[in-house]
Amino acid sequence: MIKKKNSYLMIWVIVSFIIVFVVIKYISPYIFMVLLAKGHSMPTPSTLIIWYMILAVLGGLIFVSTSSVRWENFLSFVLPAGDDSTKKILQITIIVAFPLLVGWFVYSGTAPGTASPVELRIQHPTLPQKFENIKNPYTHVDEEAKRRCIEEGKIMYQQNCRPCHGSKADGNGPFANSFRLRPINFTDPGTIATVIENYAFWRIKEGGPGLPGVSTPWDSAMPAWKDALNDEQIWKIIMGEYKTAGVVPRQTETLEH
Repeated sequence: MIKKKNSYLMIWVIVSFIIVFVVIKYISPYIFMVLLAKGHSMPTPSTLIIWYMILAVLGGLIFVSTSSVRWENFLSFVLPAGDDSTKKILQITIIVAFPLLVGWFVYSGTAPGTASPVELRIQHPTLPQKFENIKNPYTHVDEEAKRRCIEEGKIMYQQNCRPCHGSKADGNGPFANSFRLRPINFTDPGTIATVIENYAFWRIKEGGPGLPGVSTPWDSAMPAWKDALNDEQIWKIIMGEYKTAGVVPRQTETLEH
């Protein structure tokens, strides 16, 4: 019985490799999701998987080579099976599976596919020149008129922008999960709080189709509102948008002489 068990040492080593791969690739993401209290799985980077598998192979080779008896038992699996039908089936399986596995890895590494480009995407491209000198006509009105503009803008924001950007301007609108690139979270201080009102006017008016090439390939799903809203409505929406998000636009810098 001991001799028969030892003759399958190569199979046990191969099975251990498969178990290591399954644990790293498919089980550990959910383990770390629980440990880190995340709402989604934490995929293991492919580079890390390769390193772990290299370590597993090295560990297996060290294990079977620690004694001459164990090494002989490991290599004995490639000898003729004789009357052992189970061993013969396993040998045929390995002979067929090995080239198929190698072919699959080669195909996976050479087959064309989609991948993020190596260059960085510019999230906030340069404001086009024709939008540089425009002014919000409601900036210098009296406080009561400004308050009415903000309230009107908040209503129009809910009517036109809420489905994507959310009622709280946090990017969690009812349609948010439908997009590959989620709508912007305006409450994040790194978004509209970092741009001037002119910039927000341009983005609303021209939308995703108006983005320059440097902002591809993850083009925004933002529609161009220039055919649905006039300039006055867009300015009011901007005012209501900032108020809803609880942030203020960046002020234009002036050069001191």
